[in-house]
Amino acid sequence: MTAQANSAFPNLDENRARPRFTWLGWFVLLEAGLLTATLLMPTWQPKPLGIALAFGLIFALIVAVWKTPRSLSGVRGTWILPSSAHAGDEVTIGASLSAQDGSPPIALEAWQPLQRRFDVMARLTGLDQLPTRPSWVTRFPKRGLNRLPPLTVRTSQPFGLVTASLQISDSAELIVLPAIGRIRRELKTRINKWLEAQSLTPDPGDDELARLRDYRAGDPPHRIHWKASARHRSLLVTERHAAGCRRLALVIDTTMGSDGRKLERLISVAATLVDYFVNEGWAVSLYGHFAPRGVEGSRLRLLETLALAGAENGSLHDVIPSNRAVIVLALSDFAANDYSPKPMVLTLDECDSLVWLPRRVR
Repeated sequence: MTAQANSAFPNLDENRARPRFTWLGWFVLLEAGLLTATLLMPTWQPKPLGIALAFGLIFALIVAVWKTPRSLSGVRGTWILPSSAHAGDEVTIGASLSAQDGSPPIALEAWQPLQRRFDVMARLTGLDQLPTRPSWVTRFPKRGLNRLPPLTVRTSQPFGLVTASLQISDSAELIVLPAIGRIRRELKTRINKWLEAQSLTPDPGDDELARLRDYRAGDPPHRIHWKASARHRSLLVTERHAAGCRRLALVIDTTMGSDGRKLERLISVAATLVDYFVNEGWAVSLYGHFAPRGVEGSRLRLLETLALAGAENGSLHDVIPSNRAVIVLALSDFAANDYSPKPMVLTLDECDSLVWLPRRVR
């Protein structure tokens, strides 16, 4: 799962809401103190109405201090997170709130990752046993594992003299995927020409032979099935099921010490290529010092791997697989002449003109 959130609350019973006076509460406390002080002044004749008002204000403060935090004791909540989120994109998140014995009007406060602060996300007139699910739109500025602090509810009822807040959930974690751009037509043409030559690799991939047909002018020579042609005494060309069923290895350069912004751009380029090839039906695997043995799986798993990739030391030569169709994404010039079949090398400078990335990544 991309989003991970704890739904058990082992420590919530130990969590207590602490009351604090509001500005109105401080004013009432001061007023009650002044009225009470008149009882201690022998030259001042206390008035029964003033004395009654002083005791009434003190009683209201005592009730507020006692009741306000206790009114939140039954409130519980959980984060509602999306299955996936990309860095910089708008995403809807929310919470599920309930109260066993009801609650007063509350304000829900949650962490805003873009502004890096707690904000009021919803104001509710009250809760009951049925879940209430407020939601809001936010952005996560960076890829990687993002930790969301516990949800907090706040109330100043009754009277508005005292405010109390209470954490009602555990923290949650969300793996934010890299930003995805678009491959330009020039790169698609270049990739398709390169992939045409990769059928010479010893790695057959996952595709299967569909049929043999007679050779036609313009067919690539490497598609000729020589054994079948010899038996039939005429040139026969192989046709396979969807070419996208073949396997492709994507090697990403994450050399430590490089510019962090360049690394983020290269990770976004890698995510764009993963998205493109997986949608075309290719079985893609990722290689790099963050995954020296390779990572295979669904689009989501590959993007999660890229989201958690960090800068590391090492040579790209140590992580390039053999006998595979390989695309190398390098931060700088890289020579790959000693490999067979020869990998396709794309430097970051080339990708800047071949891959469109969102403005926030460029």
